Amino acid sequence: MNTINHDNYTSIYDGIEVVDALQTRIADIKKTLIIVTELDKWDYAYAEGKWTIKEMIQHCIDCERIFSYRAQHIAREDSQTLNFFDENAYVLTSNANERKPEELIKEWTNLMKATYFQFESFNDQTLNKIGKVGNREYSVEKIGYVMAGHSIHHMNVINERYL
Repeated sequence: MNTINHDNYTSIYDGIEVVDALQTRIADIKKTLIIVTELDKWDYAYAEGKWTIKEMIQHCIDCERIFSYRAQHIAREDSQTLNFFDENAYVLTSNANERKPEELIKEWTNLMKATYFQFESFNDQTLNKIGKVGNREYSVEKIGYVMAGHSIHHMNVINERYL
């Protein structure tokens, strides 16, 4: 079960509109991924049992899809409670290390752009809608901040521990 404190992710973009956070992160992420490519570190893990950079990027792609669905689910007032997911189990079955870096970059970049357009379509009323994920309540807007902050968190990890 997910025990992450999402406040660590949402605080990265304090004072910035959620759509701006979702858009500006793309350029920041691309900068890090260019360095990873230049240093050819895609298959590198900084310690035994840690994810490779390919696995981390696939994790970010998976999370982007899941968080985006959660936002849509709440925005459309679906009353069912959503569940958390086991990110480690997802990585184990992702086949990320078999993928080409350029495929991962292209998929994630396009997915982030789609998420930006998804959130750009939400008005203030929609952004303020609340729904449940597990035993926690989230607004649509907070999920957007979680997505933006989560991806930047992982770029910071790459910069600090992998590069």
